Amino acid sequence: HLALASAFPVGEPGENGRTAAAMNERLTAAAHCVPALQPFVPGLRAAFAALTTCDVGPPAQRIHGDLHLGQVLRAGREWFVIDFEGEPSRPLSERRSAHSPVRDIAGMLRSFDYAARQRRPWRPEWARRCREAYCAGYAGRAGWDPRKKHGLLRAYETDRAVYEVLYEARHRPDWLPVPMAAIERLAVRGD
Repeated sequence: HLALASAFPVGEPGENGRTAAAMNERLTAAAHCVPALQPFVPGLRAAFAALTTCDVGPPAQRIHGDLHLGQVLRAGREWFVIDFEGEPSRPLSERRSAHSPVRDIAGMLRSFDYAARQRRPWRPEWARRCREAYCAGYAGRAGWDPRKKHGLLRAYETDRAVYEVLYEARHRPDWLPVPMAAIERLAVRGD
């Protein structure tokens, strides 16, 4: 994000009310397509509603748009981020516009659940430790801590999990339990 902010214009913090409305629209559409989401809709909407009263967060900027572990490569001690096209299902104009960097952070945090689920038995504590380490490392470089933007981070992570539910239902139904576990966590406990 620091490199992207130095290469592209940085705007004002996002307008959380508009962002929450868009998240709610995506949730409505996803719940229509994936009935398993329907019992969780009230709790998920609460995450989006909280967005309208929380800290607006960092300035909007150009972001990766589809950041997850599959978009990073490690060579020796160096890490490389690849594939900056954003989510292919979103229009190009939206992918090129400024967004909250919290959207990318949420994508990476969701990715740790996928990685943790590849082990049998599932190790949720590994995913939790990865989340903490990632956020601590991000805070150390960015100058602000995503963990201190709880309402913002929860809303973006919820939105990402809703996207994943729809994606998995359409393309990899056997993987649907991964985002559904996050949906339950985010809707019921709110963490």
